[in-house]
Amino acid sequence: MASAQRRRIWLVALALLAALLLVGVARAVTPHWQDDTLWRNALASAGGTQRPGDFGYVFLPAANQVLEGQDPYMNPDDFHGPPQAPYAYPPVAAFLLTPLALVPETVHGTFVPGILFTLLLIAATVAGLYLLGVTDWRCYPIALVYPFTLEAFEYGAIGPALLLLIALVWRYRDTIGVTAPAAGGAVVLKLFTWPLLVWLAITGRIRAAVAAAGLALVLALVSWSALGFAGIGSYPRLLNRLVDVEGENSYSLFAIFRSLGLPETASRLGVLVVGGALLLVAWRAATSSTSDAAERDRRSLSLVVASALVLTPILWLHYLVLLLVPLGLARPRLSPLWAVPLVLTVFEALDWYRGWPSGDAKALTSVAVVSAIVVIASLRSGDSAPVGRRAVPAGAIRVDD
Repeated sequence: MASAQRRRIWLVALALLAALLLVGVARAVTPHWQDDTLWRNALASAGGTQRPGDFGYVFLPAANQVLEGQDPYMNPDDFHGPPQAPYAYPPVAAFLLTPLALVPETVHGTFVPGILFTLLLIAATVAGLYLLGVTDWRCYPIALVYPFTLEAFEYGAIGPALLLLIALVWRYRDTIGVTAPAAGGAVVLKLFTWPLLVWLAITGRIRAAVAAAGLALVLALVSWSALGFAGIGSYPRLLNRLVDVEGENSYSLFAIFRSLGLPETASRLGVLVVGGALLLVAWRAATSSTSDAAERDRRSLSLVVASALVLTPILWLHYLVLLLVPLGLARPRLSPLWAVPLVLTVFEALDWYRGWPSGDAKALTSVAVVSAIVVIASLRSGDSAPVGRRAVPAGAIRVDD
C-alpha cells in the first residue's frame, strides 16, 4: 500500500511538472509562431496567449452572467452566424465553470482561465483513455495530437469532458451510483449524447437509464430555476435557429446529404434512417449470444457513440474526440488503427480540414471516411479478453438487476 501511495504521489508530481512545462513552452513558442494551424492555436490556448474560442467567448461569459443572476441566452432572432457564437447549453455548464469566472482573467497579458481550462481538458482526455482501459503509454501522446483533440484544446470545447463521462459510464457500467450521474451529466452538458441512455437500456441497465434521464432533467431544471427560468421559453427556438444557421455548414451527416444535392426534408430523413439503423445494430450487438458480455457491451457502446455523431444536426471536428471511445475500447494497446486519425493532419495541410466546411465535398468526405474507418475497424474483435477483465473495477457490484 505504501508503494502504491508513493507511485500516486510521483504520478501527481510528474503531471504537475508536465503541465508547467507545457505552459512554459507554449508561452515561449507561440509569440514567434503566427501560422493559423491547430498546433499553434492549441499551444496558444495552453499558454494563455489567446482566448480559446468556445471557452473564452461562450462559456466564460455565460459563467459570468449566471454569477450575476443574468440570462446567458441570446435572443434567437439576433443570431445570424459567425462571428456570433451563442451560449446554447442548459445553464448547468455555465454554473460548473463559475470557479474559473472568479479567477482574474488577465495577468501580465496571460489569459489565466484559458490555461486552467485547457489543462483540465488535457487531464480529462488522459483520464478518459485510462478509464477506457488503454494500457499502452504510447497511445496517450498519439491521442493528444490528433487534429480533433487539438481542436478541442484550441477552442476550449467540452468534448474531452464528454469523453471522460462516457468512459466513467463504461468503467462503472454495473454501478448505478456512478453510471447514472455520469450519463445524465453527459446528456445535460451536450444533448446529442442522449443515445448513451439507449445503450444503458439495451444492455439491460434499465434502472440506470431511467435514473440518468431523470437526473439530467433535474439538473437542467434546478440550474434554470436559479436563474428564475430566464431564457427557458425561447431555448428550443434558439436551438432550432442554431441548426438552421450552422447545420449545413458543419461536418454533420445532414450537411453531407445536403452537399450531395438532397432536399432538406430528405436529408433529415436520411439522417434519422442511418442513425436509427446504427441504434438497431447496437441493440443486436448488445443482445447477441455469440460473444461474452464485455464484448457485447463494447461493440454496442461503439455503435451508440457512432449513432450520436450521426444523429446530431451540427457536428464540428472537435466532436470527433468521442472516436477515442470505440478506438480505446477496441485497441487498448498500440496498433495500426491508432494511426488512422493522424491522416487528418495531412488533410489539414491540404486545406481539406477546416473549421467551417460550408459544404466543401473534400472536407466532408475526408473526415467522414476517417471516422467510418475508425468505427468499423473498432467493431472487429480486438483485445477482448483484457477489455473484459478491466471493464469493472474490483468490488464493483451490479445493482440494476
